[in-house]
Order: sequence, then C-alpha cells, then structure tokens
Amino acid sequence: MVKLLLVVCVAVVASLTSGAVVRPINRSSLSVGYITNGDRLLHRHYLNKQPVPNAVQYQDFIFRGNATTRIAALTATEIGYSQNAYPWITSGGVGYNYATVRVQSARGLGYYYVIDVWGR
Repeated sequence: MVKLLLVVCVAVVASLTSGAVVRPINRSSLSVGYITNGDRLLHRHYLNKQPVPNAVQYQDFIFRGNATTRIAALTATEIGYSQNAYPWITSGGVGYNYATVRVQSARGLGYYYVIDVWGR
C-alpha cells in the first residue's frame, strides 16, 4: 500500500514538472478571426525585407476586396527563424472588405512573413 502511494505521488509530481517545462513560442505572428466551412483563401502574400544595419523597416500589405467580399480571418505567419519583427492591423480587418497589415522589423534586423486573407 505504501509503495502504491509512493508511485502515485511520483507520477503526480512528474506530470506537474513536465508541464512546467513548456516554454512559450518566441514568435510574433498575427491570427485574427476564424476560418469556417465555406470560407476560401482570398489572397496570399509574402513580405520579405533583408536586414539593414541600425534601421527599423516596415512594409504595408493592403487588401481590397469587392463590395460583396467579407474577410473572415487574417493570419500573418513568420517564416524561418525569428527576427523579432511584429505585424498588426492598421485598418479594416475581420468583417470588412479591406485590410491593411503592417509588419515592422526590430532595429538592424529583417523579416519574412506570409499573410493569408480568408473570407467569403
């Protein structure tokens, strides 16, 4: 009985410590909205900037749909190793028929992102 209790305690401690070791991903990606049945990929665009010493670089991606288009989801996913850039939506987005996503690099670094626009 004591051995069984000891084994259970060790198993509980092992499960708690293994969960504490997980570290968050150090990536700066953007994911807004939900992709559901009936949605399709409206546009995919790759943004790439090479590093420039001591410079902060940015680039805007502009999507303009027609009057009946509605954006359901926007994703900006970093490709390759992280260079600490970050994307954000400056105008439009989910529920609109247009969106502007800006990607800005860290000082002295570049970036490589793929931006997907999903909708109906």
